Amino acid sequence: MEIEEFFGEQFHHWRERFRYYEMAITELESDLGIIDLDWQTRLGYSPIEHVKTRMKTLPSIVRKMKQKELPLEVDALWDHVHDVAGVRIVTSFRDDIYAILYHLKKRDDLQIDEIKDYIKHPKPSGYRSLHLIVRTKVYLAERVIWVPAEIQIWTLAMDFWAATEHKLQYKYQQQIPESSRVELTEAANMADALDTQMGRIREQILKK
Repeated sequence: MEIEEFFGEQFHHWRERFRYYEMAITELESDLGIIDLDWQTRLGYSPIEHVKTRMKTLPSIVRKMKQKELPLEVDALWDHVHDVAGVRIVTSFRDDIYAILYHLKKRDDLQIDEIKDYIKHPKPSGYRSLHLIVRTKVYLAERVIWVPAEIQIWTLAMDFWAATEHKLQYKYQQQIPESSRVELTEAANMADALDTQMGRIREQILKK
């Protein structure tokens, strides 16, 4: 079904909000690019390995709104679903995640509404990441708006595990055998151990 047909008379309102989400992603990506260049210039090192962006698909949005028992209205989406626009920041070291968080907290063009620390408190599956629900400042031609978005920050090891686990979930339609789930959790713990070891090696080198 075409998007315009799905939303009917609300189509133009939904399209406008989706443009705002796209603007938020562009704004965040640009800001992070500048931060990365600044750290590289001043310090010779940036904790940002790379940045990924994504927009939730329409089926995913509709599914989430139904799960939350929300009416399929644009204001309900805006007020209650905060991860339509998503940015993922990948770092080399676990400590870099918290260095980036410290910087983001100080910015006056970003409001952090919620922090979920799945690094200190992993999910039962072994999933680890730092999730932020934020509102980013977007300058339009005639006004300023604050657009909700989700920022996830994780290491290369966490990123690899999460991407692989997601592909397996998709392939097996959420029906991964229990024995495989146990192995996935063990793999997540191994990735965490790798992060710990690499952080320790880094500290040893910096002390010399």
